[in-house]
Amino acid sequence: MAGYDRLYYLRKAWPLFPGIVRPVAAPFLAPHYEARRSRRGPLRATLDAIVGLGFHLWIPRRAAKVQRRFGFDDAWRRRAIAIARARFADPNDIALFRIERAAELDRYVRRFEDAAINKRINPLGWTPDCALADKRRFAERCRAAGLPCPETVATVIGGRIAVLADPADRPLLVKPIHGEGGDGLRLLGPISDRAGLAARLRGTRQDCLVQPLVTVHPALADIALGALPTVRIVTMLDEAGAPELVSATFRCASDPRARVDNMKAGGLIVPVALEDGGLGRACFGYGGRDHDIHPASGAPIAGRTLPDWGAAAALAVGAHAGAFADYVLIGWDVAFTAEGPLLIEGNGKPGVLMPQRAARRGLGEGRYGTLLAHHLATKS
Repeated sequence: MAGYDRLYYLRKAWPLFPGIVRPVAAPFLAPHYEARRSRRGPLRATLDAIVGLGFHLWIPRRAAKVQRRFGFDDAWRRRAIAIARARFADPNDIALFRIERAAELDRYVRRFEDAAINKRINPLGWTPDCALADKRRFAERCRAAGLPCPETVATVIGGRIAVLADPADRPLLVKPIHGEGGDGLRLLGPISDRAGLAARLRGTRQDCLVQPLVTVHPALADIALGALPTVRIVTMLDEAGAPELVSATFRCASDPRARVDNMKAGGLIVPVALEDGGLGRACFGYGGRDHDIHPASGAPIAGRTLPDWGAAAALAVGAHAGAFADYVLIGWDVAFTAEGPLLIEGNGKPGVLMPQRAARRGLGEGRYGTLLAHHLATKS
């Protein structure tokens, strides 16, 4: 399973200015960048200009690399360079978002700008106190609010093991308390008692929690394979401060050997219709063909409706309002089970690649873009 390297975190931390002298941005983000430009001092403006010029010089080399990776022709490379220079865009975004004309980027959040925007509107998500970045604290807050989430059977903190519930011969999952992308997950077979679980956890160096393995809803079993599929539901506070559902993307494994459903592990991503939970055409997060049926199981994906979608959407909105209202933007990973939807994780940095690539349209087209612009204006 692929993990996250240092460059990934550097890109998240560095607030790249989208231009050399003046910002080049989608219309719904333009006021934010104009305000940012007006606040810069001479030193920062000079540094931004140098970085922006370097970005422009880098574009042809980047486009050639993307061309080789995806097997595109020379016409694509020339078009990508022209679009990237006109709209200050990464050619890789142009490929992944299937951009054919420069004007299409007026509706997209470019990946390099996501971190700085998120940090401005969702500052708590970037602090050591972020409950969304700590799986143990997230589970505790959910339980305190009466929200359905997997039981915490045990924790390992600083090498100290605390068994909190009877394993009861259940298959268990060990999760790092901190981390992203499914890194560090491992399965434990059925364990009969507390002493047996403590013995299995001895020597664990990373802080982690142990939860029962969640069984997927029978209606999704034919596309689940060996991993729990989830839907990433994104909620954002509206103009009145109430959470609103703004995006949803379903994820499932493409390989029977995979144990997680996310893109880094080669999972499929699928757009979800917010009104009824209907699924569209699946694709991979980092290129490749589209799929109406599951490439491994042959089961249909496009045209399927997620079970208990209304309850899942209401769960995410209610959790945001009732237990996590201190965040502006949250990406919820929700699992579907026979007993109803479960909150698996919350994410203060839900990202923009997955929803935009899966839906084949930019987040600026709908309420996501409207509310993003609203929060940037109120926090500028």
